[in-house]
Amino acid sequence: MASLFCLPRFGPSSHDKGKIMTTSTKESIIIVCAADNRYAMPLAVVIRSVLENVRSDRLCTFFIIDGGISQKNKNKILKVSDSKQCIITWLKPPDDILDNMKVSGHIKVATYYKILIPILLPDNYCKAIYLDSDLIVQGDLGKLWDINIENNYLLAVQDSGIPYVSSYYGLQNYKELGIPLDYKYFNAGVLVLNLEKMRKQSTSTQVIQYLEDNKQHIRWHDQDGLNAVLAGKWGELEPRWNQLPSIYNNSSWKDSPFSQEEFTNALKEPYIIHFASSSKPWNSTVYHPANDLFFHYLDMTPWVGWRWTIWRRIWRKIIQKIQFYKEKYQGYCGVQKAVRFKKNFSCG
Repeated sequence: MASLFCLPRFGPSSHDKGKIMTTSTKESIIIVCAADNRYAMPLAVVIRSVLENVRSDRLCTFFIIDGGISQKNKNKILKVSDSKQCIITWLKPPDDILDNMKVSGHIKVATYYKILIPILLPDNYCKAIYLDSDLIVQGDLGKLWDINIENNYLLAVQDSGIPYVSSYYGLQNYKELGIPLDYKYFNAGVLVLNLEKMRKQSTSTQVIQYLEDNKQHIRWHDQDGLNAVLAGKWGELEPRWNQLPSIYNNSSWKDSPFSQEEFTNALKEPYIIHFASSSKPWNSTVYHPANDLFFHYLDMTPWVGWRWTIWRRIWRKIIQKIQFYKEKYQGYCGVQKAVRFKKNFSCG
């Protein structure tokens, strides 16, 4: 891998709890999402939900980091955004920079693309909102955009399931890193990024280097890297800006890391609902209070009428089996190749 201490700059591909700032209503809200082809449909839902709830006089500029979305699905996504209120630009990620990232289960390399946002976006953009592709927006994203980021590297919501770096599922090596145990741990699904500050401090480089050097401690992928590098350097958003499924595990606000008001708002009137588990409305029958809401927005896209039927469940299991045996075969071939190499070049 090339030296991380001089990451190249990339631009658009050729193929297509803070203070409120006073901003012009004509200022465009910069939103970045990332997806591969598996997440094309839920990404369309994210975009539609944003546009349905943002004020009509606010412009939205979407940068989509393209991890292999088919042209057919790109065309569908563009139809979702067919509005004078919205512009979409596709960004091509340099995957070689992320070759050594840890992937597992439903987590693929695309989850790491957010780390590259300061590099991928043109330098004239100093701020951006990042949204995961497994959520729906219920509030006006303009309100999130207008929050003053101040001198923080980013704004985020404290993770309701992993509230502190020292939590059971927090950073395994926080002591070795010298991070105080009471430092909060944030969820990386909704972020307001201070791009200017992150570029000056080479945050992308630092996070990638950390993830490469600490693979044995990584559990939550890019999120662990961001929390390790930016511990104590981020600002807190109201939890309603990123409602996580773990909030439903609390019998009352007292079991959560939030105040009673914050907990109630996040539970009953969330601005963003994040399906942050392996079970999503489009791949599982596991109940979530907002499943119907997801399909409400889905039916405003070219995927109208799509549902998780028994036939799709059967087909998914077949694909998973094929993938399992394919990876197993590739692993076997790799071992055999190594054995042959050893036999041919061993001394004696």
